[in-house]
Amino acid sequence: KEKNLPDRLALSKLEILLLKNCDVQGTCFLGMRELKVLSLTVADGSSRVISLYALRFLPKLRALHLENFEDFMFLGNLMTLEILSLRGSKSEGLANQLGRLGNLKVLDLMRLENLSCPPNVIQRLSQLKELYLPGLEYREISNDIFLETNFLKKLTRLSLEVSSLHFPPDFEFPELENYNICINHRSSSLDYRFEEARSLKVEKVFPYNAVSQLLGNLVKDEYVECLTNKTQQKVSVSMILRNLKQVRIEDCKILKVVFQMEEVEENEAPLLSNLKILRLQSLPDLSCIWELPTQHVRLESLVELTIRECPRLKSLFSLSLAQSLVLLEKLYISFCLELKQIVAELEGDEGEVSSTINSHNSLCFPKLTALNIYFCPRLKYIFPISLASHGLQGLTLGISVCPKLKQVFRVANDSMLQYQQSLRSLSSVSVSGCLLLTDSVVHLEAKKASI
Repeated sequence: KEKNLPDRLALSKLEILLLKNCDVQGTCFLGMRELKVLSLTVADGSSRVISLYALRFLPKLRALHLENFEDFMFLGNLMTLEILSLRGSKSEGLANQLGRLGNLKVLDLMRLENLSCPPNVIQRLSQLKELYLPGLEYREISNDIFLETNFLKKLTRLSLEVSSLHFPPDFEFPELENYNICINHRSSSLDYRFEEARSLKVEKVFPYNAVSQLLGNLVKDEYVECLTNKTQQKVSVSMILRNLKQVRIEDCKILKVVFQMEEVEENEAPLLSNLKILRLQSLPDLSCIWELPTQHVRLESLVELTIRECPRLKSLFSLSLAQSLVLLEKLYISFCLELKQIVAELEGDEGEVSSTINSHNSLCFPKLTALNIYFCPRLKYIFPISLASHGLQGLTLGISVCPKLKQVFRVANDSMLQYQQSLRSLSSVSVSGCLLLTDSVVHLEAKKASI
């Protein structure tokens, strides 16, 4: 419902004004000489047209948000503006006004529909530091505004959704401190939160030069999300692997290896040592997660791992990698049809132990609190024998539809006493569809158990 305001408001010292669904005359702002921040939202379906003419007389106006506006005449006269945010369905006549705002430092057009911007408009905004361009859902026509970002020498932050078809072969992004870039990917409403310092989401075939250049410029606080990769090109840069913090890969039909690198300099820092969250889903050809020199890899920061619908995986970790999982808290595995072991024990190269780790006895997951396994029909046991002596204090264990599962810990009959002691440390156990599981003691010793 629209609210009527008087023609003039006697608020001479007001600095911030937020008006929503208000029927206002431009003259009501004439007495607000101290106003610095103004937000105006026109009611949906309103026939009112609010003129921006009176805003010319606000000498200290620095930030302006306009929603559902249709008339952008006089916007270019607001030469003091440093922050401009626009949202709505009309953008006719906007481009000519934008090019005149030479002092803009932040421009947010993310939810502005069907923006049509002639060449050379955005590059005139030489002071621009942050640029948020419309998402794919907000435009029906292709828009190549992002190609002008290379002319913005002060730009440090960019939000962009774009089709890979619009990338020239040699295009590279400017050197950005922060970005949220989606290529062939339409963001959900949650994706618009700029929480991560650097977010890259890619679907289908991607522009190799642009993507590799972005990855190569990673320094710290990175968030890299690759939704699909259907090319055979790889960006195998050790610096990327050191600085990654979160990785998510989904629906890659031909991906065989996630992390792959043949050689590492001896004196370089461990790879993947900053990785905190890894999520892999719907990777039908994936046979190996880590194809890296074992002695140069440490998963010491990994907190959460989710593996779903990876039917060719036979194990998740080598012994040496598992020994570095000192912070792992949550492990979720489902629909991995060939999975036999979570930690591979003495099977070819997978059994090689890093020289920095003394023995199998150091293998333990001290922080693991949740382990859920669902529909892994070839899984025979969950943990290797080397974990039995440590137990898993406080672990909540859920296992469903693993018809070949026989043991939680892989132990021989003469070690059953030690085995039973280790099971007492489990916090709770839930088991269903595991007919061969002989660990009836689990259901008696755990604090909470269901079968």
